[in-house]
Amino acid sequence: MGSPFLSLAVLLPPPCTLGPGELMGLIAGSSFFGKTILLILLVMSLLSWAVFIDKARNLGRIRSGHMAFWQVCEGWLDQGAPSGGISTWSREHFDLPLASLVLETESLHEVPAIRRAAERAAYLETENLERYLILLSTAVTISPFLGLLGTVWGIMSAFWDMSTMHSANLTVVAPGIAEALVTTIAGLSVAIPAVIFYNMLVRKIDLVANEMDRLRTILEEAAGGGRGTVLPGERDQAQGPDAHPGGRI
Repeated sequence: MGSPFLSLAVLLPPPCTLGPGELMGLIAGSSFFGKTILLILLVMSLLSWAVFIDKARNLGRIRSGHMAFWQVCEGWLDQGAPSGGISTWSREHFDLPLASLVLETESLHEVPAIRRAAERAAYLETENLERYLILLSTAVTISPFLGLLGTVWGIMSAFWDMSTMHSANLTVVAPGIAEALVTTIAGLSVAIPAVIFYNMLVRKIDLVANEMDRLRTILEEAAGGGRGTVLPGERDQAQGPDAHPGGRI
């Protein structure tokens, strides 16, 4: 007699041919434990998408604002424009990380004080940008294990039904195997987008942190020179953000 698992693999349609009705039927046929796992995975998936969409929109706005900031900064550094122009622009766009750093240090003139204030502002801005990323990292870590837990539970249910029914008939083992496969797919469907979202957002936040570090260096050089501007040959040449692919999310 052939294996019931082999018979199940032959008789069940491949996942790509399952329609919404068949998929909902598989979910409805799952045990209470399996439905609980699927509900948790659904909540984690919704949270992951919500965090990504919110952070992507915010980082896109910051990227556009910082491009405009560096244009103003170029006028201050290269053409010797008054430094008050950059402060005025920063007050009008106070919600941008670079503007916040300028406003935090505009009343300071000593290099150590500027460095401490800039580092404090950069830390707070980075911490704000990284808020709720823990939800993505949690989804990446937990979702595959929840799917695996559902898989083990489904297989265990299939063997339990075989022992209680004293039969290896397909109708006996099919519900448990189907539950195992559904929870496995659900866990991977949550984890794969979450890890992509997390890596993308961390990369974008690192770019913002690099820009704040460069601006801190410029402000320190300006204060160390004892004047409102720094000559092009005396400052860090990479005062603006580097050109890189995928500047937008």
